[in-house]
Amino acid sequence: MKLLITIICLATFLSAGKYDKVKITEELSQVLVYHKGKAVKIHRIQDVKNHLTGSYAKISRPCPDKCIQPISIGNGIETIGEVEVVEFVKNQVNHHKGVLVDARPKNMYAQETIPAAINIPFTISNNNVAIKSIFEILGMTINPDSSWDSSKALDVVVYCNGPWCEKSKTLIDAFLREGYPAKKIFYYRGGFQMWKSLGLTTVKTK
Repeated sequence: MKLLITIICLATFLSAGKYDKVKITEELSQVLVYHKGKAVKIHRIQDVKNHLTGSYAKISRPCPDKCIQPISIGNGIETIGEVEVVEFVKNQVNHHKGVLVDARPKNMYAQETIPAAINIPFTISNNNVAIKSIFEILGMTINPDSSWDSSKALDVVVYCNGPWCEKSKTLIDAFLREGYPAKKIFYYRGGFQMWKSLGLTTVKTK
């Protein structure tokens, strides 16, 4: 009976609200994900007159702190875009095979983030103890010779504020330095600014 009720509720949730005017791709209009135990639909804002406001509407930020980041950050890390992030959440995060990581500070994550993302602030990059704990949560285990066994490590997508933000690279570099396999890490360069600019769903975590 409980399973039937769950199926009915899920069907109702998915059918509630139409997002066919502005789709994610030609075939995909919405994706159901879970953020902190609550169901959330990722879709695009349907109002074609909608505009960005606030800090993510800015187009210019001064170097050296906020220079434009390259598409490729090297070291065997694959760069992905918004469609790939949506597919990653749908196919891997939803099935506990991957983790979407917001590398921004905790207060920014709490204010607004991508549904299903967890927060691993870039500021832990020099904290080896914290990184070791995170690795273990992500499925890494320690071999008898003290090296890392990554055979069960989760895939990780890392993002921060946008194409001008270096926080993702800082965290990724720390992961690589401590032994996380490059083939398991993906860089979402567009980050939060591009996510918002495409009208995709965001959530508050406060």
